[in-house]
Amino acid sequence: MRIYQSDPALPELVDRLRKIPFLNAFQDQQLKNILSVSRILAYNPDEIIIPEGAIGGQFYVLLGGKVRVVKNQNQIASLCRAGDLFGELSALGNEIRTASVVAVEPTWCLELNPESFETLPATERDACYSLIYRFIAQIVAARLKKTTDELALVTAELETTRRNLTELQSNSKQSTFNGELTQAIEQLRRTKDRLARLGRPTEE
Repeated sequence: MRIYQSDPALPELVDRLRKIPFLNAFQDQQLKNILSVSRILAYNPDEIIIPEGAIGGQFYVLLGGKVRVVKNQNQIASLCRAGDLFGELSALGNEIRTASVVAVEPTWCLELNPESFETLPATERDACYSLIYRFIAQIVAARLKKTTDELALVTAELETTRRNLTELQSNSKQSTFNGELTQAIEQLRRTKDRLARLGRPTEE
């Protein structure tokens, strides 16, 4: 990892970062203030940016390159768009990281630490907090919508599979498969019920 702190080339850097969707909401002075208390980090391929199980208050904006998200040694996502955020939920709650983030290729990130904003003037600090939290809320809302859409799709696919298995069971003359088919159908029903309960408010 290589660290690049703010330097006299800050105005040029601000112009380049202005093209990042996440940072485009900030006025020039606000962006300069953020950069003054943040770091730009460069990672080599296969270098760990966030280790699973760690606790940290930082989150990251992808400036260039590509990263993969890994949980229990299995890749669960990849990010390659300039402006993609990662590590924000754990950072805001100062919680344990639930997954690792690893560079796939030479990668540049802007590392942000909300606690460092406390050193900014009060008016600038509050404006930065407001914009950052608003953008993170939009990101989380978009991810929840995507998860909900995927949940609906999975539920529909399970129901189709259930109907197909039921039809196969009723048409089959080989009773040998009856027990296995019935067990598969019940498993699908239980899975569907669990999926349907996701997102429901907890009963008190």
